[in-house]
Amino acid sequence: MAHHPLQVPRSSLLDALSWLEYAFQPAGVAAPDDAAYGHQRHSATVVMATDNLPPKSCESDAVIGEGSRPVAVYTADCLPVLFADTHSRQVAAVHAGLKGTLSGVLNSTIDRLLTLGAQTNTLHVAIGPAIGPCCYELGRNLVDEMQAQPGLPSLSWSETQPKNLRAIRPQAQPQQHGIWFDLPHLARGLLQQRGIPAAQIEVVEMCTYCMAESGSSYRYNTHFASGYQSRFSWIRCRD
Repeated sequence: MAHHPLQVPRSSLLDALSWLEYAFQPAGVAAPDDAAYGHQRHSATVVMATDNLPPKSCESDAVIGEGSRPVAVYTADCLPVLFADTHSRQVAAVHAGLKGTLSGVLNSTIDRLLTLGAQTNTLHVAIGPAIGPCCYELGRNLVDEMQAQPGLPSLSWSETQPKNLRAIRPQAQPQQHGIWFDLPHLARGLLQQRGIPAAQIEVVEMCTYCMAESGSSYRYNTHFASGYQSRFSWIRCRD
């Protein structure tokens, strides 16, 4: 499958941490050979790296690093979220679609990291390429249900589709007269609710539907039957 020549996205927050390595890889590029990643089910299940060796040994949507082994997630519109704690030098990779985010996968990951010595004020989080509010249409009833759910931060959505001036292909066309939802904003709000400073949360603004290389978006494939491949995102501590 042909790919549009794009620069691989980076996080300035993670780039500043010399003790780790990470990548938000293009669609179709394999994870590192020694990476640990789970059989993802849009759950709130968090495991350690050794629980998923070989990869997909168990169901999980978040993997916490051990030693210098990379931990990874694979996405095709969902949020890839990479955690790094500068106090304990712990890292984690999280797959957070809307269902998993609402199920608590981000909170579960924070809880597990805290038990391993992390601190909320030393956590740094990069939210990688995912479908953006320019292309993510949801039914109004689903948004109404979320707004009625106690404990969620404020939601960001629009009845009018936002124009993405950086799109390299046409944005999603309306399918259900719904609303255009900002999933990264929801994730950022949940992280801030847990006490992670806003300055230590970064959203890599690349919509997988209209900005990333071809084959990056599951939703684009449902609209055009163009095929899609997983995008691996991974993080590890250096030796």
